[in-house]
Order: sequence, then C-alpha cells, then structure tokens
Amino acid sequence: MTFSELHYPEPYTVRDGLFGYMSVSPKGKEVFIPLCNFCPFVQSQVLCDNGLEGHVRVEIGAFRTDGTPLPTVTVNDEKFTSLDWIRSAWGYENNIETGKSVKDRLRHAIQSTAQFASKTFCYEATGWRKIDGKWEFLMPGDEQHTVKLFGRAVNYGFCRTGDISAVAFAYELLYRVAPERVMFPLLAFTFLSPLNSFLRQADKEPQTVLMLTGKTGLKKSTLAALMLSFFGKFSTSQLPLSFRDTANSVLKQSFLLKDVLTCVDDYHPSGGRDASDLNDKMQKLLRAYGNRCGRGRMNARAELMPDYYPQGNAIMTAEFSPDVSESGTARYLCMELNPTDVINEELTRFQEYAANGVLSYAMFRYTEWLKKEFLSDEDEFQKYLLELYRKASVQLRTLAEEEKGTTLRDRLLNDIVVLSIGFKFFTDFLWSERVVTPENRTNLQLDFRDILLDLAAKQQQKTVADQPTHIFLRKLFSLIESGRVTLLPKQDATGSIYDRTVIGYVDDEYYYLFSDQAHREVKRLCAEQGEAFSISENGLLKALADEMLSIHDSDGRTKKTVRIGSKTQRLLCLNKLDVQAIAGEV
Repeated sequence: MTFSELHYPEPYTVRDGLFGYMSVSPKGKEVFIPLCNFCPFVQSQVLCDNGLEGHVRVEIGAFRTDGTPLPTVTVNDEKFTSLDWIRSAWGYENNIETGKSVKDRLRHAIQSTAQFASKTFCYEATGWRKIDGKWEFLMPGDEQHTVKLFGRAVNYGFCRTGDISAVAFAYELLYRVAPERVMFPLLAFTFLSPLNSFLRQADKEPQTVLMLTGKTGLKKSTLAALMLSFFGKFSTSQLPLSFRDTANSVLKQSFLLKDVLTCVDDYHPSGGRDASDLNDKMQKLLRAYGNRCGRGRMNARAELMPDYYPQGNAIMTAEFSPDVSESGTARYLCMELNPTDVINEELTRFQEYAANGVLSYAMFRYTEWLKKEFLSDEDEFQKYLLELYRKASVQLRTLAEEEKGTTLRDRLLNDIVVLSIGFKFFTDFLWSERVVTPENRTNLQLDFRDILLDLAAKQQQKTVADQPTHIFLRKLFSLIESGRVTLLPKQDATGSIYDRTVIGYVDDEYYYLFSDQAHREVKRLCAEQGEAFSISENGLLKALADEMLSIHDSDGRTKKTVRIGSKTQRLLCLNKLDVQAIAGEV
C-alpha cells in the first residue's frame, strides 16, 4: 500500500502534517482535532489458534505524513489497546498528542481501518488436527494451512520432497551411530510421537520422558538433535528447550509442540541454590510429562486460566541422573552413554542427511502413511491401539517375570508398552515402504523386546533405589560406618543415652533405633549433601513396615518392643544384613 492509497473512514483524516479527526464545536463549526504526527492503519489480521485458546495478531503499518513508510509491527491483541508498542516500534519522533481521551481515540481510528485489511488464519501448534472432516498433521511450511511457531521452535518443519532413500536412512540409524540399546529406544520414541493424540483418546498416552545421561562430550545433545531432525532442522546450538528456561515456558512450548519430539537440554546443577532450582524444575517437568496435566491457575480476576500440559514427547539430557525421589524416577527412562558409544564418523554422515531434510522427509512420509492407512476410521484405529496395548502388556509383563525375575510396576509397564507400540509402527512403516522384509520386521521387533526388558529391569532397580526407605537405609549405614552416630551394645548398654550422637542399640543381628533421632540425623545428612528427604518419621516407619524392611510387633504397629537392660522400649528394629545389602556392602 502507498500513502496515496491509504483510506480512513470518517471522521478521521490527515491535515497540516498531522493525523486526527473532524469534530463539531458547540457553535456548530467544524474543527480538526489532531491525534498524532503519523498515519497508522491495520495492514492485516491473523486469527490464531493454539488448540486451547484463540487470539488475534495484528500487523500494523504506518506512514509519516510526508508519505515515508514506517516498519510494519506485529501486535498481539492484548497489547494493542495500550498503544505502548508505538514508541518501541517507531521511535520517539512519532508522537501522540496529549489529552485523556487521545489514546482511546487513536485506538479507535486504527481499529476502524481493519475493515479494509486482509484476514488470515494461523495455527500456533503442531500435530494432528481435524480440519473440514479430515485429519491433517500441522507443521510449519504447509502450503494448505499456515502454521507459525516462535522462539527456538521456529526450526520445526517438514521437508516435503524426497525419495524412498530417506526411509532407508531412518532404518540405517538403528545400527550405525550408537549401540542398539540406545538407538532402538530413541527411534521407537521418535516414531511414537505422532501417535500421541490417538493414544490419548484411548487413555494410553505416554507417561514418560527419555533421559540421556553421561559426562560432557559424549554427544548426548547431538544425539537428541539428530532425533529431533525428523521434525525439522536442529543442531546442538538450536535445541528448542533448555533447563535454563523457566518451567512455565517449557510447559507452554510442550503443549504447542503437539505430536512431535522435543528436547529439554543440559541438566547439570553446579551445587547450592542452582542445584535446588534445577531439581525443582526437573520435578515439575517430570510430573507434567508423567501425569500429562498442567497446573491450574487463576488470573487477577479470579478466572481460571488455560491449563497447558505436554502433548508431545521429550528427550532430556543430563550429566547424571537427577535427584528427584522415587516418584520422579518413575517418570523417566534412563539411558546412559559411555565414552565409546557414539561413532563420530557415522554421526557426522547422518547429521549431513538431517541438514538436507532427509530425516524430516522420512517422518513426513510416515505421517502421510498413518493418515492413509489408519485415519479414515479413527474409531477403528482407537480399537486397534487398545488391542495392541493389551497384547503387549500381557506379553511384556510375563516375559519380565520369566526372563528377568522382575514384577514390573504399572507405570513402568505402561512406559515400555507404548515404546513397543511406537517401534511396531516404525517397523510396519519400513515394511510398507519395502525397506525391510516381513522376516526382518519380525526380527527387529524381537530384538527390541529384549532391549526393552533390559531397560525396564535397570529402571526398576533405579526406582527402588530412590525409594525413601532405601535412601534412609543407605544414609543410615554411612552415618554408622563413619562414626557420626553411636549405637550402644544391646547386651551391655552402659553408655549414656543422653549423648546426642546415640541413636539406639545394636547386637549381632539387629539395629534397635530411636526412630525420631535416626530420622533427624538422616534428614540432616541429606540437607548437607544438597538432597531432599521429605518423608515424615511416621511415613517412613509405615513404609519400612509395608516393605518388610523392619521387624515389628504383631499388633499392627511399626515398632517392636525390645528389652534393654531391665526395661522394655518400643524401637525401630532393622536387620543388619538387610541394611548392608541395600547399602551395597554385601
């Protein structure tokens, strides 16, 4: 648009180098009232939809009254009314007149030009959306539907041209870059992501994240970026999310990045307050992904605000497993990288493929295959997913018990079942594209089943190790071995029980503890080491009894009546061998 083409509805006009409006004085005379020394107008309106709430983004242009154009500025509708964006967008020389009603008049003048502006529709979230009765996978770069992401998420987008070799390269990734124990779960998780919406409808949505751990320099972030390259173009310096972002911003982005894979990078607490803050952030994110729900909030008007929750899948990278207690550990699957795991030459080769859009073209073909093969009847698709889930649950639970001697917890079982579903769809896709034979496909699925069982067994051990009872017993043993606390001989308890370091008695078989003092000493040690130990004394006693780690009377209480000298006392009674076994000493 040129200055001469600019049109304002009455009563707005330009006069004597100023923009304003015509008014009528009390005497009936027409008077020009200036508003500002530039001519603003609505250039276009963008109606935005992020899947939870809608808003308008307005592109506003302007001319100086000599016809010189000013830069176009994009303003969200909630900021439009204040007009504070004028100064920051166009500088101080573009000035608004004084007066109480001037800003509102100018707002009205700008808004009145919207009737002449273009209007478009924009999605601000990725993933599956039913549009005009058809399922579409929304990603930036779609010619049919405008999709716009912001911040570091701008690198998402499919390459939509290529050939079958892209799918073959996706298959090669299983074996080329890192050990199968790493690459099989990573690819299963990647190709699981576009199934999230439909698994959610079936109430079987993934409830975990993949945690890549290892020392600096082992290519954790690089591997994560390679997996994300199935959904765009990413490198270690362009990962979409970081533990240096706020938890709320990560959760907002995790909602918008629907049905795709993302990465929350670089968990490495440096100690003190930083460790506490990062652990809190890790806890919040793991609970959000583990529960697939957000945090209810209200605005200043006591109105409920939109509840953002993760809709995609996430890889997290960390130098070591986070200190997030038993419940946090149950919400991630950990894969540790060793120094010789990543083959740098192969990694470089696949990074070049990723930079050229080869991997994202493979994922584009995958989403088109899902649409063609399954989404013509979503009810049948949901039934199919539920049947797959049921069969995999029975099979993996049985095999874990028979081959690993492990009874999987329900949450962990869900995690490996959905991974197995993601891998089945990946291998079925490879077969449909004639990249593998039916026999290859079956062998791949059998190999992945063994990898899953090993992964589940290790994760179950890690989860048990993070139970409050096991933390208590490990810390207790270290306090006893270091001499920081004192145990009096049960048969010759002649020492002073008023000694502040005395926490109970001992004989050849058992520790007999003053539970309040033992709990207090362990909690103090955890605090000194920057670790959380939030379980109460009563909660700890009950948990020890429930897990049969303490010996107690048959009256249902959590302590045992023990004769010490000439008196009886109710004490926490622990088998020494059990404590030493959990502490790793036997």
